[in-house]
Amino acid sequence: MLRGFDGADFKQLAEQWCRFYPAKWAVDADQIRFNTEGSSVFDWGASQIYDGGKDFGFAIVKKSANPSLFKGPDPDQSHLSAIAFTDPQVGLDLLASVKRILKSRGCIKLVYGQDSQHFFPGVPVDLPVLRDFLTVEGFTFSGDYFDLERDISTYEPKAGTLEKLTGGVSVVPITSETADALDAFLKREFPGRWNHDVMAKIKLEGRSEFVYGLFVDGSIEGFAFTQDYTHKYPVCGGVWNVPMGEKWGALGPIGISAAIRGKGLGDALLAAALDGLKKRGAHNMIIDWTTLDRYYGGHGFQINRRYNAAELVL
Repeated sequence: MLRGFDGADFKQLAEQWCRFYPAKWAVDADQIRFNTEGSSVFDWGASQIYDGGKDFGFAIVKKSANPSLFKGPDPDQSHLSAIAFTDPQVGLDLLASVKRILKSRGCIKLVYGQDSQHFFPGVPVDLPVLRDFLTVEGFTFSGDYFDLERDISTYEPKAGTLEKLTGGVSVVPITSETADALDAFLKREFPGRWNHDVMAKIKLEGRSEFVYGLFVDGSIEGFAFTQDYTHKYPVCGGVWNVPMGEKWGALGPIGISAAIRGKGLGDALLAAALDGLKKRGAHNMIIDWTTLDRYYGGHGFQINRRYNAAELVL
């Protein structure tokens, strides 16, 4: 009854996903396919499907992105990217198989979500069937993370915010001519996951204008990564595009260089990026995997999903 993902029916996986997870975490078959076989760290050997007729489930496992993609978390850990099942016993059988495979390789720790090309930044707080299952399995919980949303079609930048973009300071879309400068900036200020994710997305989409650069006297000193409903390969908060609706948008990561912090330019960059999404026709939009609810709340965003980090020592 247990088998790997070779020849997986992604429509069937999506149907089970949407039976297991509430509507605000709905995904479609294309998203599951992209986040599994479309990921270079998808673990074909550990990921499992349980197919017993009416009893069905699956466990998506990813390898650590360190060191194959970027430096980051312990390379001896793996990620349970998502799990879904019709019955707790199916979940137990799935996870028992996953743990046996990982332990045989010498893997030390299994983390829920937080993988490269992730669905979840942690375990949803308001999903007791999953939390209880993982608790029984020995996972420990920590941290408090959010996804925030708002209707961006009504967004108006706070008074005085965009006025900071003057005198050699501007926010403009990244072009093919400035993409290398963006890469160099990210390597300097945000090496690792952010650098990898932004540049990989530019390569996937074959364009770069959805990344906004904060330029100070001609030099890139900040960036804002955005997505919208025209994107073919949603990542980060964009994975929840189904519940967000047809005109979805997403923002994050976003950051500025250490040298210019404390001058209000980060707020100006955020406002300009949000205004850009609005002008591109986005409506409901998300900022995912953050703890800055008060900061983004100042721009009208409200918490819509909460998560806790969860890990199991193998």
